[in-house]
Amino acid sequence: MQANVSVQESGSSANAGTLSAFSSGFARVLSSPLLVVGMWLLSLGTALFATLPVRAMLRDVLSLRPIADKIARGEYDVGLIEVMSDNPAAMAAVSSTLMTAALLYVLLQALVAGGVLSRLSPADAARHVPAGRLLVRSAETAGAMLKLELLFALAVRTPLLLVAAALCGTVLGWQKVGSLAWDTVSARLIPVGLAFVMLWSLASSWLHLARLRRLDDESLSAWRALVNGGKTLSLSPVLSGALLLALLSVGGHGGLLWIGRLVTAKLDAKLLLLVAFLVRQGLSLVRTTLSLWALSTTCSLDAAVSSRTCAR
Repeated sequence: MQANVSVQESGSSANAGTLSAFSSGFARVLSSPLLVVGMWLLSLGTALFATLPVRAMLRDVLSLRPIADKIARGEYDVGLIEVMSDNPAAMAAVSSTLMTAALLYVLLQALVAGGVLSRLSPADAARHVPAGRLLVRSAETAGAMLKLELLFALAVRTPLLLVAAALCGTVLGWQKVGSLAWDTVSARLIPVGLAFVMLWSLASSWLHLARLRRLDDESLSAWRALVNGGKTLSLSPVLSGALLLALLSVGGHGGLLWIGRLVTAKLDAKLLLLVAFLVRQGLSLVRTTLSLWALSTTCSLDAAVSSRTCAR
């Protein structure tokens, strides 16, 4: 009987700790509005800079097409895919641009990760820094964070991508993809896609914890920080919180994407391009806030486990 009561008390305490980590993480993000705006501007600037060369090419490709007006109004998205398929050079340019933008954003994000995590850590944590020292801390830890990012990409991200690609090929049938209808392809890929984004989000929590271990102990190598971060993630309170955080993050980003597509499609149909741009950037700002909340909550989960360990 006493054992059952103890288990119930432990479970309720863990749930309370998780909820407290989520709320305190959100409060720290709200108390750092300049950080939110700065990360949003980093995302916007990277996208604008990386896509600048390809805009002229897309304009030339689409300008003489009869379906260009429908594509601009968001009424014929499949037509854009068809046009791009008929222009291998444009397709290659768009693909390389998207990859360049993604890599550039990941690189810049890794360089400032140390400062951002230090800023979003609880105030009583040794790694916490005030807003005025965020850029200084980012510069101090840029090299270590970049090494950790590259190691994590090789050890975790790349295998995860390869497994996801193999699963996609398996569910579609390696020799039958071209003969399948688009609805069939979508129906088969949705479960794989959902599982992939959940694992990707959970892996991001692992990376954040590894970064925290490196910030706490500057003598750790990138590999040792990665291992210690994995050990922290395997702890029951942290793992349950990270799974819930991954679910909320995926749902939040997916919901924002759906709402943005629904709203901006109507604005594009009326050629209200400036309003559509402002709506997209507003939703992008919300997505940035959501991403920073995930970072801050991970810091809170780690702090809660550390305080319990010290108490014991």
